[in-house]
Amino acid sequence: MKLLFTSDLHGSESQYERLVTVVQTEAPDVIVLGGDMLPDDPTSDPKSLGKGQPKFVASQFKSYVHRMRQAAHCDQVLVIFGNHDWASNVPAMQQLETDGLVTVLNLDRVHTIDGLNFVGYWHTPPTPWFVKDFERLDVPGDEPPLMGGARWDTNFKRMKQQGGRTIFEGYPTMQEEVEGFTPPAAPWVFVAHTPPHASKLDQAAGNYSWGSKAVRQAIEKHQPLVSLHGHIHDSPDVSGEFSETIGNTTAVNPGQLVRTLCYAVVEIDPASQSVTSLRHGRQS
Repeated sequence: MKLLFTSDLHGSESQYERLVTVVQTEAPDVIVLGGDMLPDDPTSDPKSLGKGQPKFVASQFKSYVHRMRQAAHCDQVLVIFGNHDWASNVPAMQQLETDGLVTVLNLDRVHTIDGLNFVGYWHTPPTPWFVKDFERLDVPGDEPPLMGGARWDTNFKRMKQQGGRTIFEGYPTMQEEVEGFTPPAAPWVFVAHTPPHASKLDQAAGNYSWGSKAVRQAIEKHQPLVSLHGHIHDSPDVSGEFSETIGNTTAVNPGQLVRTLCYAVVEIDPASQSVTSLRHGRQS
């Protein structure tokens, strides 16, 4: 089974055009999109925040999914959310799922394709960015950042801006969420937007590790065959690597650039529970 994975396109239509070209060339069996696939809503009009992305999902994103499926002759497009995504996108993406175009991965449901199981995890540790719907404190004892942000208010259908401490109160930490997770039967693939902490996959310029300790602990404990990550765009260029072996897990972050699409191709033999090929690709 050939998987094509990319992440963090941030709604760039030129990147989506490159992605259509890549899937046509690679002809994967499964396309996996690892979060932050939508454009940031402009901050010039606060009343519009959280409302532009669902429109993108229903129009441009839906169109690109159609084109990718046709180009690759592939009907398996798996998606998760990322830290730049508003929770207002969940109903819009679920509508695409109802239409049979995508599968939204999460921790609560296993998606199985020809003997290979997939689960997804959306949350990241706190970032400097404004949208906080899919951010959590990483581990118990972490201090909330001083900088605040906003979450989507599902009752009033608008964003609600709050201070740093308030924004994270009442939510479990990432560690608490993944500790309650029961992994599927092997072989399985873990698709998590944030990479594992202190790895070759979470490195930013200045020797900073921006990944999640909770995600690393989950990988070390549950040992998926493959884990797929994004979030830290420049990590492959900083560390010199796009993959790392953690126990028996092949962990991958292809990174992302502005004018070049970065992606990974992972070939898996579910019968032998092995990764038979792993490649990093760039499409200009």
